[in-house]
Amino acid sequence: MPNHASSSACTSTFADRHIHGVAGVDFATSSVAEIREALALLASRRTTRVTASLPSLSLDVIGTALERLNALYAEGLIEGAHLEGPFIATDYAGAHPPHVLQIPDSSMGQRFVETVVEQQANSPLVTMMTVAPELPGFSELARQLVAHGIQPALGHTGATYEQFRDAIDVIAELTDKPVVITHLYNAMRGFHHRDPGPILAVVEAAEAHQVSIELIADGHHVDLGLIRWWFDHYPDTIRLVSDASAATGIAGHTPISPQHPRLGHHLLQHHPEHGPRLADGHTIASGSQDLLAIHDDLVAAGFDHELVCAAMR
Repeated sequence: MPNHASSSACTSTFADRHIHGVAGVDFATSSVAEIREALALLASRRTTRVTASLPSLSLDVIGTALERLNALYAEGLIEGAHLEGPFIATDYAGAHPPHVLQIPDSSMGQRFVETVVEQQANSPLVTMMTVAPELPGFSELARQLVAHGIQPALGHTGATYEQFRDAIDVIAELTDKPVVITHLYNAMRGFHHRDPGPILAVVEAAEAHQVSIELIADGHHVDLGLIRWWFDHYPDTIRLVSDASAATGIAGHTPISPQHPRLGHHLLQHHPEHGPRLADGHTIASGSQDLLAIHDDLVAAGFDHELVCAAMR
């Protein structure tokens, strides 16, 4: 792709709709003051619109986490909250703690939904929830979420092709909007010629303009050639996100919090070559760059500046 504008000439602002934190600050557990400082840092780097993502959290802490974020939402500092779980597949949980994952049609799962719905009645903070469509009770959960202003997104899934295709149709009919696919390829059943899984369903839905596809273009999550393929074929479907966390550093900036970086219930570490990992050092936990750094690297690699910026709005 031609590079129509150099990175240094970029004056665009960005919307990050999947970000867990940055520079030592975790949106799930840090104080309101620390989160406010992290948002100011992001704004100084052109990410002026933030949807704060929370990983899967236990029922006893989700209410408190949402209350903290609601204070920032009331000030207009965040555009909402994204719940990445707890209704996701155990086998594709990634950095989410398995012990807090829920099944939609279980009593604990319904208690979690009720807690979120009670918060929504006071303030429409939660804008999106990532769910795995193969879980029992998915369709009813999708209806509950939409009824309370929450967009169901699809991800962290081991769904079959048929399950994923049907789920896209269910959500599209409920919302009349493109269905968000949470960080395509990552924490998702892969493609096989005898078992195509979610990937084929997503490509077909992209052809029909039914999906909005999150991609983490930080050099670790998705191969650059595959990202280029999506820009070449379906640029209008792409939503570039950072998936950054408290363990994601910003060059030239010291961490805002002196505490060990967290992702909700988990401690994190920053691997110099591979980015944020769980404390075990093996499991990739989040993105390694903010949107400005992602923009700069893609432009330097020859991606079209305007297309990249459009995918960050």
